[in-house]
Amino acid sequence: MRRVYLLVKLSICSLALLLAACATAEPLAWRDAAINLAWPPPPNPPRISFLRDVKGPDDVIPEKGNIARFMEFVTGDDTTKTALNTPYGVASNGNSVIYVTDIAAGIVHRYDLAKRTVDYILQAGEEPLIRPGGVAVDRDGNVYISDAGNAKVFKFDKNGTFIHELAGQFQRPAGIAINSRGEKFVVDVLAHKLKVFDVHDTFVRDFPQDDTREQLNLPSNVAIDRKDDVYVTDSMNFMVKVFSHSGSYKYSIGEIGDAPGSFARPKGVAVDRDNHVYIVDASHGNFQIFNQDGKLLLFVGRNGTGPGEFSLPSGIFIDASGRIFVADTYNHRIQIFQYISEGGPQ
Repeated sequence: MRRVYLLVKLSICSLALLLAACATAEPLAWRDAAINLAWPPPPNPPRISFLRDVKGPDDVIPEKGNIARFMEFVTGDDTTKTALNTPYGVASNGNSVIYVTDIAAGIVHRYDLAKRTVDYILQAGEEPLIRPGGVAVDRDGNVYISDAGNAKVFKFDKNGTFIHELAGQFQRPAGIAINSRGEKFVVDVLAHKLKVFDVHDTFVRDFPQDDTREQLNLPSNVAIDRKDDVYVTDSMNFMVKVFSHSGSYKYSIGEIGDAPGSFARPKGVAVDRDNHVYIVDASHGNFQIFNQDGKLLLFVGRNGTGPGEFSLPSGIFIDASGRIFVADTYNHRIQIFQYISEGGPQ
């Protein structure tokens, strides 16, 4: 009996080694070759192209072969997979890793498109996440997550290990952005302000400067450009306001309305490498692109369920390679696009 047991054990170990040797999968291609969409449509030169969407683990993890399925049966190792429920915030480490906050499910999804793996952040130490919304990644790969349910902001390392809580009195934290100096700007919706933390995560000031002419009204999201100017979605004023690093008001983009260039429910905001400003509107089902003068250049999307269509979209993030990530909240997915510079590759 002992000989049989050893043979079975060795066989399982051999299968495990074989499985490990075969487990390396090709990175997930950024572009879905089956879909060819670009904005504006021909004959205009394209400026935004559709890459792909991601609805959950099944779009990232490679399909398992017979050996993998057998090993799951033998070892009982069948990792639970959770699809996107209500994605709200999105950020990337600039390479292959995408973080998505799932505000209703109370989790943060971590997709590594190169390694084809999926992980989850469920709690900060012993404290479970309740309504994670904002997410940002610093230059070292550390992840900052705001939780409106806990009224707290948490920091994790690149492996999802909890580091600490940011010491600040939040009412309802939301969007987060990190500037070139490593400072964190956290929107506090009910305080009608942002809170600024230095590179060591120490609170340093409220933002913007007190100015009765340009007070924020339920801000929700924030982005920062290469000059460290700060772009704040001023939700109930139906615009995005732009401030200097010090908090001085500079100008606004948009107004209330249903025509292109105006907003009904402005949400996420982002800035690309050429300083174009992208603003998501949940009601319009699109994101609109403006220049630094506040002039509308292009809008992408409409209400719907197909590629390049949206249902109450929320967050947006643009990485250094010009990839645009949009949280398509009620289509339960992330859509990824590519910004094409003038004269750039198509």
